[in-house]
Amino acid sequence: MILRIKSLLILLCFAASSVVNASSVLPFYDDEINGNAPNFSITPNPVNGSYFNVNLNFSDTEFPDAGIIISDVLGKVVFKHGIKQSDFMEGKVRISVMDANLDKGVYFLQIKSGDNTKTLKLAIR
Repeated sequence: MILRIKSLLILLCFAASSVVNASSVLPFYDDEINGNAPNFSITPNPVNGSYFNVNLNFSDTEFPDAGIIISDVLGKVVFKHGIKQSDFMEGKVRISVMDANLDKGVYFLQIKSGDNTKTLKLAIR
């Protein structure tokens, strides 16, 4: 019985450690700590309507190959958008909840450019 409990605890610890290590489960790692991540915000957040904006607080010269990735809480990528020159000129990207196929729930919106990333939580109501 004790051996069975120990085995169960080891299995639970292994499962928990693989979930806690977000870089192995989720498709992103946040470089904001290093100060070299694209700076952005999401408005409104939480999203109650049909659209939300990703406000770009960086330039195309800083992060020329930037793209938006939206993942669900399990790390599955559900939407991608390459940021275009016109998006930089407007200073934002407008995303339709319906076009991105986002149901009500919590997501992670990431802007990635090369190895530089920043991730924010996105709530759809």
